Parts: sequence; structure tokens; C-alpha cells
Amino acid sequence: MKLISIELENFRPYQGTQKANFARDPEGNVTVLWGTNGGGKTTLLNAFTWALYGVLSNDVENQNQLINITIWNSASEGTPLTASVTIEFEHGGHFYIVKRSVYASKRGGVQPRPKSELQLWRRESSGNLETILNPNGRLDQMLPKRLSSFFFVNGERIEGLVKHEGGDDVREAVKTLLGLEAMERAVMHLPKVTQKLLRGLKAEGVAQQKLDHLLGEMEDAERMIQEQQRRRNAAKKEKKHFDSEIELLNLKMTQLAEARELHQNRYRLEDQLKRVQAARRGQEEERARLVGISGFLAFLPALPGSILAACEELRERGELPAPLKRAFIDDLIERNECICGTPLDEGSSHRAALEHWRARAGLAEVEAAWNQLGGIVGSIDEQRLQMYDTLRGFGERIAEAQEEERHIEHGIDDIGSKLKSLPSEEVVETEENLEAAKLARDEKVAAIGAANAEIQRLEGIKENLKNQIGKLEVRDARSRRLKNRVVAVEDAGIALASILEVLSQGVRRRLDARIKELYRLVSLKNYEPELTPDFELKLWDPSGSERSLAPKSTGENMLLSLAFVGSLIGEAREAQSPDRAFVQGIGGDFPVVMDAVFGNLDDDYRQAVSDFLPRLASQVVILTSKAQAGEIVEQELRPRLGKQYVITTHTTKTDVSSATEMLTLNGDAYRYQVIGSDRTGAELTEVRN
Repeated sequence: MKLISIELENFRPYQGTQKANFARDPEGNVTVLWGTNGGGKTTLLNAFTWALYGVLSNDVENQNQLINITIWNSASEGTPLTASVTIEFEHGGHFYIVKRSVYASKRGGVQPRPKSELQLWRRESSGNLETILNPNGRLDQMLPKRLSSFFFVNGERIEGLVKHEGGDDVREAVKTLLGLEAMERAVMHLPKVTQKLLRGLKAEGVAQQKLDHLLGEMEDAERMIQEQQRRRNAAKKEKKHFDSEIELLNLKMTQLAEARELHQNRYRLEDQLKRVQAARRGQEEERARLVGISGFLAFLPALPGSILAACEELRERGELPAPLKRAFIDDLIERNECICGTPLDEGSSHRAALEHWRARAGLAEVEAAWNQLGGIVGSIDEQRLQMYDTLRGFGERIAEAQEEERHIEHGIDDIGSKLKSLPSEEVVETEENLEAAKLARDEKVAAIGAANAEIQRLEGIKENLKNQIGKLEVRDARSRRLKNRVVAVEDAGIALASILEVLSQGVRRRLDARIKELYRLVSLKNYEPELTPDFELKLWDPSGSERSLAPKSTGENMLLSLAFVGSLIGEAREAQSPDRAFVQGIGGDFPVVMDAVFGNLDDDYRQAVSDFLPRLASQVVILTSKAQAGEIVEQELRPRLGKQYVITTHTTKTDVSSATEMLTLNGDAYRYQVIGSDRTGAELTEVRN
């Protein structure tokens, strides 16, 4: 997708018809629109999402007020008024025009709740416009609404991607990018299909009552599972909230001079505690694995001796090993001649004697098994003693780890007490809030664990009920077919869930590699980004013996979030490749439109971000104020600038001090703020090259 232009007609602060064309040259792929804070930049960003999807961001006030207020107020009662946004773009080799409009008749000073009308046309090679039916569906196929926040970006909110709850947005973006929503819905709905099929079963006689009872219990178990899943999901969401709060409070502690050293020591101890706990859990898992494999040896103390005694008795009787081999006697009988030359005629006493010995002769397999048994039984005692020694070793190491955990936890508690005894009220309050957040987080962790345990128990009950239903004799051929379909549906659910996980993790790994590459290009510190298996964006400090979470600043959060957006754009671009067409995902070369991307960054990060943005996507549109960007951004972006516009802010106020009335770009002066204007609103002016 390449943006060609956007046109606003009486849309919020933009009075009349205002139009901007966008840079599309690969060497000059950046368009910058300069505007004051509150002057119409965020409205312009929202104009894109409103035109494409009919939505405005939550921070837009008076969302019903879409028609320019000056036009509305100056109109006579009953006058029909309209506002619209028109976007022209290219996608997949075709040119499209999308227009969303609202209409209202003037009735008083308050605008009614608007109902928009959407139109989409494709421009044919002849220049004629072909109307596209179902424009909402077609636009969502080109650029799904679920991905729009990653391509139309509010810089003041993009940092949410690096918070714990941002993992949900990232996970949804991955599924949308791959086109896995249908597969995800199938995994969710297949259990309902199973229930429906089972309800159609008919059994013989009294078995029908039992079948009805089992189906009722199964439905109850399914309802309880869904309830526990809802509780678990709610607890997970709340846990992420507390994780974010804890992260912010930890960052605040590192910024408080009185607490910094103590808090850094606590960071070190908490990191050490995690490593010790992980090592202890590893030892416990190894111990459990050993008991599962060799635990039976503990119950065989007398068995080896009994077996060896039985073998010795057979040996003393001459039965094992056998004095003659059966194959040797079979050869003599086949030749009809003994080794001494005596004929072995049929019915002779000599042949009968040999056949008697043949019955006592040993088979080769039995002989081999007897020999092997002796060796195995002889080593059982040794294996049992070795198992005991290994278990004692595990127990000692686990006990040592538990003791070390208690020691570290005592040190962490001691630091908490010291922090609360400091004279700084801010430190004490922050520490108390941190303790409360950790306690609340731990409660949610416990709730998640309890829900998981209950779900597992209910799944076991459900599986048992299903097995009982499967054993019932059904009445007719239709019921037998239904039973077969139930098995097929369950197998399909398992297969689809596995495919969903494999594909999601595959694209996660590719995104992770892209994020690392992009972040290295612009990072000012030697930090390592990661998109975790839980789809959370993390930043690690590898400078110590063990890597630890890096204390992220606003600049690092911005770079990490932008690196993810860039990786998403790169993945979408490569998704067009034929060898990536296992499922029909979202592919294309998409633009990125960003508002307030420079935020509160210092000069170093402004320079890094402005150097990075032109490489983020093949087309970049930046909405920024002169105060946010500064001279550094303008200088860095100048080689890649294809288009520039000034968003002139009009205000009727006259008592405005320190207002920047003119903006100089490319040696020319442009009106930036018009004080004492005849209207309130915004106006687009193209900057001359």
C-alpha cells in the first residue's frame, strides 16, 4: 500500500477543503507535517483510521463533533452540512479512492450522533472509477483494522507495546499478519461441534438414560471449564497490570538518589534468587524423572537373590545349561546316522533314545536368555544402590538451594526494611506501593495456578465421561457415524491447535530476529531486545555474568517499539513471497504514519529516531511540532524529505504570549500560528522545495 493523498472537507478543525500529497520516491520517502501541539496533528492521524475503519482513538474529545465547528455554528437552522475524508492510495498494482462522509442538518448548537457513509472505488486504466461492493470487507482485507494501530501510530501510546499488557496486542498482530483468525476461531468452536454431535447419539434401551446422564455431566464440566478459563484470563490480565506497575515503581526507585544503591542491591539479589530457584526446579525435575524411570528398584530387594537361587537349582539338576543342543540332535536324525555310525532307522531303539534326548535339549533362545538373565539380575543390587546415592545427591542439592533461597529472601526483606526506614517520604511511599503491588501480583499468580489445576481436573473428568460414552452401544448407523465424526473433530482440533502454535512461534522468531537487527542500528546502549515466546517485548542488559532486564528510559522504549513496528512492516513485505503462502496472511509494502514520535526524547535519541525512521518503511509520514523535533530532526531527515506541509493553527484568542507565529523551512517563512484569527481551526500549506 502506498498513500497518494488525503483530502479533508470540513473535518473537525479543517475548514473547507484541505489536501496533502505524500512522498513516494524511494530516495525521498518521508513526508513531514509540522504543527503545534493541539493544532490538528492528532486529528490528521485519526482522519486515516476514520476514513478506513470509521473509528477515532479514545483520546479524541467530542467524537460526535465531526463537522467543522465554525461551519456548524455559522450555518442557518435546517442547513444540510457534510464532512468527509478522502484517501487515494495504491495497493497490489491498482489505484483506489476511499471516501467516508457524514451528513447532518443544523439543529441547534450540538451536532447529532453521526452515521457515516463509506465509498470505495478502483481507478481503471481508462481513468474510470469502478465502485467496489462491500468496501468495509475489502479494506479490511488490504489492511486489517487489528493491524492499523501499528501503521497509524500515536507516539505517545506506542510505548504501551513494551509493557506487559502490550503482549496481547503483539500476539493479535502476529495472528492477523499470518491470517490465522479463522484457524483460531476453529480451535475455539470445535468443542461446541463435539457437544452438538454427541447430543445426536441414540443408545439401546436403558443405555439411553445413562447416555443422557453422561452428556449432562459432560456439558456441566464444559461450562465449569469455561468459567475457570474466564477466571484465569481475568487473573492474567490483572497480573500484567501489576507487572507493569511493579516495573514503573522499580524504575522510580532507581531514580531516587536515597534509594538507588539499596534498590540496585535488591535487583541483584532478586536476579540471583531467580537463578537459584530455576536451578532448584531443575534438580526437582531430574529427581522426578529418575524416580519415574528407576523407582521400581526400591521394591526389589529380595528378588535378585530368589532368581539366582532358582537358576542355581536348574544348573545343579543339569537342566540349564542343557547338556546337548537341539540343533545338533536334529541334524543326526535328519541324516539317519549317529556320530558313531549306528543307523537311526524309524522305530529303532537307537532313534527313540535320541528323540528322548531331543526333548531335554536346550533351545538357543532359552540358553541366551538364561545367560542374559544372570547378568541383569546380578546388577540390580548395584543399580538400586546407585539410584539411592543419586537421590541423596538430589536431596542435598535441593536442600542447599532452599537454604540459599531463604538466605537471599532474608536479604531482600532486609533491604525493604531499610528502604522504609529512610527519612525520604517519597522512598517510603514508593516502597510500600511496591510491596502492595507485589503482594497483589502474587495473589493473581496463585489464582492462575488454582484455575489451571481446576481446569486440568475438569478436563480429566470430561475425558473419562467421553470414554464412558464411547463404550455405550449405540442404536443405529447414524449414531455410529456421529461417534466417528466426534473422533475426527477432536483430532482436527488437536492438529489445528498445533499448527496455530507452530506458525505463531515461527513468525515470532522471525520478528525477533528483525527487531534485534533494527535495534542494533539505532541503539545508543549495548542492550539486547527480545520478543519472548509469550509475545512480550523485553530489553536485556548483557553486561553482567548473567543478563538482566535493562532499566528502560523513554528513548529506549520508543526505539524498541519502533523496532517492532519496523519488523512487522518487513514481515508483511516478505509475506508476499510465494513460498510463504501456507495460509493466506496479510502481505504488502505498507506505509507508516506517526504522530508525536519524538515526544520527550533528548537530542541524542531524537537524532537516532530521525535517522531510523526513513528505514522503517518504504513510505513514512511524520506529524510533529517544531518544539518536539527541533533542528536536529530537520537536519537528519533533510536528505530523505520528499514532501513537507505546515499545519497552520488559527485561534480567535488575542492574549496569547510566546506564540511562534512563523516557521522557516527551506529558507521560506510560513504561518505557524495565527493569533486573533476570524476562526478556530487548522489549515494545510505545502512547503516549497
